[in-house]
Amino acid sequence: MRTQAWTNLANQFSNSFRLGEAHDAWRAALEIDPENGVAASCAAHNLLWLYAQGGCSDVTRIEAFMLAKIAHRHPDRVIQYAGTQAADEIATFASELEDPPPRSPHTDPFIRWVERERLTLAPAVELVDPTLGKLDWLMLPGILERESGATGMPPPVFAMFNVLKSDFILARDLAWRAIDENVWPATGRFGDTLDYATYGPDASALILAHRTALDLLDKIAVTANHYFEFGQRPDKVNFGKLWRGNPDKVTGIRPLAEKVEKVIRGGVSALYGLVELAEDYDNSEGILRSQKNLRNAGTHRFVVLHDLGDPAHSRQTPEIEHHRREQFTREVLRALRVARSAIQMLALSISQHEQNLEQRTSGIIGSLVIPDHDWIRGRDDET
Repeated sequence: MRTQAWTNLANQFSNSFRLGEAHDAWRAALEIDPENGVAASCAAHNLLWLYAQGGCSDVTRIEAFMLAKIAHRHPDRVIQYAGTQAADEIATFASELEDPPPRSPHTDPFIRWVERERLTLAPAVELVDPTLGKLDWLMLPGILERESGATGMPPPVFAMFNVLKSDFILARDLAWRAIDENVWPATGRFGDTLDYATYGPDASALILAHRTALDLLDKIAVTANHYFEFGQRPDKVNFGKLWRGNPDKVTGIRPLAEKVEKVIRGGVSALYGLVELAEDYDNSEGILRSQKNLRNAGTHRFVVLHDLGDPAHSRQTPEIEHHRREQFTREVLRALRVARSAIQMLALSISQHEQNLEQRTSGIIGSLVIPDHDWIRGRDDET
């Protein structure tokens, strides 16, 4: 039942273009039952669709083949979960794909961790390709210039997207380093609170990683508001509120904002994934509301982490939330995946919109090459 529930949730995410979250959920289903061919087949379809959009690496195809072969090897489990007809369709799909080539295990423990936790910023949630040289190579497509008299510099959306990636990479690095308390300078003395709490830069880094990951959501909303020209003041943009208008006085339902709906109906279907993600994060009953509450506690009050004992036995006060460190670490990884998925949805939305603009634009289009930042700075001779 658990593996089927994760599969069904993944399918719902996929239908709303929350493709990164869908892949996470299919992988969760496979962790529970490694023979769940339905989840494996759906994940393979998802990766191949993204590969067909362009911009993905060959590793995307390879992982899709690996997943499809899981379904091909376990037809009985597919029949159990989805019936004979689905099993026949999945078998046909899987038989048409090549056998995946062998992969050597990663030697770098950080790379292994990033791949296992699915925390790369690539166009798809995929395995790590060591030949690419960079873990986080998700880039914006070409952007049609909208401002007359532009000075030959890239549009501001490139700077915004770069900062989104930079913040995500920092949050992920903080989470990785927080695993080992010995990598931090032991310059502070702390009075022990006699409840197995952990204090020091490693614990604070973990809390900061969580907060930084979720702070990205508001920046993603600011980027979308600017790029899609929704018209809200940047200092008033809120990820939870950007996408919908005021509640209907009779039904209480908040309809999509007029400009947001126009963009989605104009072919930018991936933008609806951000709308749904915002509702799950901001609504009091949303499946991600606990993440927002935890972020608010870490920002405005105090979060204390415990590596032993029961945090409920600590001396309680409303200013402090007590959490088990192991459980909190899992919440940090979840927050990082939410941020990763939101950045991927933003990039896919911009790509869909640019494709639509290009189809509607007549005449000659000039181009400006956006060079690699490391190359400009002289840090990467191979780019």
